[in-house]
Amino acid sequence: MNQSFASLTVALVATATLASAGAASAQSFAAADLAAFGPGYSASDAPLGAPTELRIDLRGRIEARCELVTPPAAMTQLHLTDPGQAQASFALDCNTPFVLRVRSNHGGFTNEEASVGVEPVLPYEVAVEVETDMGRQDLGWCEAAALTDTPDSACIYAPTAAERGWSSGEATAIGQRGSLRLRWTENQSERPLLGAYQDTVVIELEVRS
Repeated sequence: MNQSFASLTVALVATATLASAGAASAQSFAAADLAAFGPGYSASDAPLGAPTELRIDLRGRIEARCELVTPPAAMTQLHLTDPGQAQASFALDCNTPFVLRVRSNHGGFTNEEASVGVEPVLPYEVAVEVETDMGRQDLGWCEAAALTDTPDSACIYAPTAAERGWSSGEATAIGQRGSLRLRWTENQSERPLLGAYQDTVVIELEVRS
């Protein structure tokens, strides 16, 4: 390839030099000179050569993720002496099917002082809704007592349920939202509600194995 290129360059220089001495003789010399080199030096008979290719390998990797982007806000100043409800929303981002669990630390609103003659626990219920890329999923109501570490819970999103939480199936939840609702009834105990009551609800998300 380098030899052919050098020969072609010399022929072009010779043509340019002879052109200054006379167009007719330059053309005659150029034609004869190019013919001496054989085919391949004109546009009509130049060989095309073997095709070439450039291959670029492209590779990428997307890690599985499932996380709470925005956790539920704290629910404070709840009026527990009367029946009531409360709600908090959260944002999740799961690019793969996932498992959702809801855990209650105490299984009810628990009196922080544990005073004698005062009702120690006020039961309540929890409901969870999750938006997925295949539509909204209403997971239903469960008693907070079923969301503790008590074995064999009947609540589908309890940590001790048969599937260790609710599975999204084949659904993902990319940039979606969900809600956590609470409701409680009037105190059914003969002992009064008095003092501060507290519980902690934990939402757990996990990439489904």
